[in-house]
Amino acid sequence: MRKSLSLFLFLSFLLVNSIYALQAQGSSDTLVVIDELELLGNKITVDRILLREITFDVGDTLSISEFKKNSVKSQENLMNTSLFNFATLSSTLKNQGKMQHYKVTVAVTERWYIWPLPILELAERNFNTWWETKDLSLLNYGLFLDWQNFRGRKENLKILLQFGYDEKLGFGYKVPYINKAQTIGLSFGFNQTKNHKTSYITENNKVERISIPDGYAQVSYEGFLAFSYRANIYQIHNLETSYNERTFADTIFKINPEFYLGATHQAKYFKLSYYFKSDHRDYKSYPLKGYYWDVVLEKLGFGLFEDNHINLMSAKVNARKFWKLHHKWFFATGFTGRIANDDKHPYFLSTGLGYGRDYVRGYEYYVVDGQDYALLKTDLKFAIIPQRISHIKFISTDKFNKIPWAVYLSLYSDFAYSPGEEINGNTLKNDWLIGYGIGLNLVTYYDMVFRMEYSFNKLGENGFFLHFMASI
Repeated sequence: MRKSLSLFLFLSFLLVNSIYALQAQGSSDTLVVIDELELLGNKITVDRILLREITFDVGDTLSISEFKKNSVKSQENLMNTSLFNFATLSSTLKNQGKMQHYKVTVAVTERWYIWPLPILELAERNFNTWWETKDLSLLNYGLFLDWQNFRGRKENLKILLQFGYDEKLGFGYKVPYINKAQTIGLSFGFNQTKNHKTSYITENNKVERISIPDGYAQVSYEGFLAFSYRANIYQIHNLETSYNERTFADTIFKINPEFYLGATHQAKYFKLSYYFKSDHRDYKSYPLKGYYWDVVLEKLGFGLFEDNHINLMSAKVNARKFWKLHHKWFFATGFTGRIANDDKHPYFLSTGLGYGRDYVRGYEYYVVDGQDYALLKTDLKFAIIPQRISHIKFISTDKFNKIPWAVYLSLYSDFAYSPGEEINGNTLKNDWLIGYGIGLNLVTYYDMVFRMEYSFNKLGENGFFLHFMASI
């Protein structure tokens, strides 16, 4: 007993001494005072937009370690606004006594913000599913005006005029801050979409489409209004309401009577959604360090329209973590989970695995319809060529003549599960989906990512796939 007590006291003594040593080490850390903050290079962007992302202010007193940490975070925050190609923070010692007084200079290279772009895109879930058929009728074309950083205030103006598979007319306007404290934002807009082709059923784990060349298979209208609240740099709340109206061709119901169970061929409903995001990634387009998580709560249909059969309530969570293991080695994992109420939902609202980011690599050609699913992704990366900057001498503007780029080798594995009834030959329900493979990732400016991957799946299939966003 005495030996145990003596050992406990000895260990406690070591612990207390360690705490005092750490406190002494922290207290001896030199203090830094921010005397001046200079902004350079923001010819269009107003100063307050930059200052919103910097984690210290003039007059602040920080330890050296805190100052270095905040400088790195501020640089990452500026880059994650997607307003700049480059952002750097440098400090100059003005005078030194008991405390060091610094002038901090923030230099940015602004991007090109006005993009009147011709549209030529594929109306498919991903490039690989289109390449399987090479169906040129699935092309969209038109004109898209995307005016980023409108008025230099990080506002975003979008005007869309599109023809082809999806005929679209759209307008959107986003104001990140409408109050002096820069915490409340506003966005609104509308969209009209007319489709000559539309998906009407999933069979054998693949989407089947119907074509009506002389008419429209689906016509939809949407108007939305959203408010955001950004109390601090890393967290944001968003509340959005929208009115949706969809009209379907009679032919669809003849070949799939359960496409929509409403009394008419028109679905009208209001949608209310709440979105929360906590983002601590170093670079959101292709993160290597940090973490991220979000929650989405949605309610579609409030019983305000007669003869409508829409009552969908769902919750979805995303969580991702990124580590720098050693020098050029990195690891990432991401989890996505979604659940919904048990009502029978219309086919056009039953998208599950296989859309957007929610897919298992190696299963790009397949979908798993349903409201409930879980997905886990893992990536081990090696920087073959760490980020470097190439200069194009014949281009005069600094918005395009300096190109940051990097190349990574990736080893990955994905797992997913979606419960539900196996009908129409959709055998991927109630079964674990497993995919794995090797990839080569190119990351460059304007948030562009090119992923070339060779994947294997549980079905014994393998193949080459191309993607244009980070995997996790």
